[in-house]
Amino acid sequence: MNKEIFEKKPLIKKSLLQRWFKQEPDENCVIEINNLFANKPIESVSIHDMELIVSKYGTNVYKSFGLNMEEFYITYINECCKNGIISEFELDNIKHLQSLLLIADHTATYYRQKLGIDVIDREYIKLLKNSMLDNNDFAHFNKLVQFFDIGDTILKGIKDKRNTQFVDSLAKPFIAKKRISYREFHELEQSLEIRNIKFPAHSKQMLNKYLSYWKLEKEPLQQWGTNQEIIKNEICLYEESNIDWFELRSDRGYSSYKFIKRGTIVMTNKKMYFFASDSSSKLAYTQIANVLALPDQVLIKKYKGKEPKLVSKKDQVIFEIMMKKIWNAHLSQNWPS
Repeated sequence: MNKEIFEKKPLIKKSLLQRWFKQEPDENCVIEINNLFANKPIESVSIHDMELIVSKYGTNVYKSFGLNMEEFYITYINECCKNGIISEFELDNIKHLQSLLLIADHTATYYRQKLGIDVIDREYIKLLKNSMLDNNDFAHFNKLVQFFDIGDTILKGIKDKRNTQFVDSLAKPFIAKKRISYREFHELEQSLEIRNIKFPAHSKQMLNKYLSYWKLEKEPLQQWGTNQEIIKNEICLYEESNIDWFELRSDRGYSSYKFIKRGTIVMTNKKMYFFASDSSSKLAYTQIANVLALPDQVLIKKYKGKEPKLVSKKDQVIFEIMMKKIWNAHLSQNWPS
């Protein structure tokens, strides 16, 4: 039954003249059609059912009440769209209803297009979110596009917008932690491939960078070549130029980090070297209490003396990863041979 869509209504009472001449109010023809839809499933209503009502009133209802017929059609489509799932059964009913109401193809197409944009948008979002996609899902979606007569330009606009949002939602957790593993990268690629979404170049480039960070964290420390002057029996593990060195300074009772120098840092299995244009310094790990990788900075906590804050002008994430790896190797005394 369609009681939730079409509610049964009382007929209009005849006027005095209509009773005298045994006429029916023309409006009752529309009401009886409404009540027919309220009492019987759309698929069970026949052309003959409609003809019985029309002949009873002796009026060309399709012409006189054309807007009412169109409203029946729109109301049914809109109700089918409400739950966001347009079934094959409902699509067939919509076509059947058009034939019952004698609505012209161009009129039906106009209304389907007006209602269809939101339907296709919702259906495409659901398609993207479906974790158990198969060819039937795409076939049904394409059938909806065809039924609602959505043009290529509009469809492309819907897909481009929702694809971008979908890729962003997949990438969001990896952007937050700036890491992605081989398995996660592969699963993300598969998610896009099965949905026929081309991996955006900027997103792929960004995630490739996060993959390189993940690999760097997982790889064991290795020897690193350097031209800087370090003690011969030490192993160079990391070198980076363009490192800014800050120290805490007090000014008028307020303390803040002040830029001191810029240079190259060299990390060995014994100590940290810093080579600036006009000076060089070194700090043994035994003098360090902790190495803290904070957002956009590495803080060297010392047992005594000034505690430098270091910032990379190249890639702060790589700098932080390497500083943590080397500090953890010092704590465990697990150095590469």
